[in-house]
Amino acid sequence: MKRNYIVKVNNNSQKFLLVKFDSSSCQSLSSFLNSEVHNFYTHIYKELEAVVTGQKEASEFGGNILNIDIGKEETELYYQMDDESLGEPCFIPTNELYKLVLEWKEMEDKMYRGEDIFPLMIED
Repeated sequence: MKRNYIVKVNNNSQKFLLVKFDSSSCQSLSSFLNSEVHNFYTHIYKELEAVVTGQKEASEFGGNILNIDIGKEETELYYQMDDESLGEPCFIPTNELYKLVLEWKEMEDKMYRGEDIFPLMIED
């Protein structure tokens, strides 16, 4: 999955990290990482880890704009509002999402440390 990490600066001179995927079917995944993981990383990490390690069979919760239904094999990310213009639901293997959440946090930490690596493209 090919993705690009970029750093933007808002009007208050605050930096923020964005990740964009090449596939248009990944819009809800991009929004999930950019919004929900940014705001609720600790909770999302713990819930994903609990399912990936078998401590829980499944988990589901809502963030600011998206809901997440974590299953043992597959996770669904979908917008809370029933508006298809926002993007289609995203189905992703749970272990792959877990790795992307960890990667996103690592990239955000590098941004805050001022590492000059952005923009950065990753493909696996």
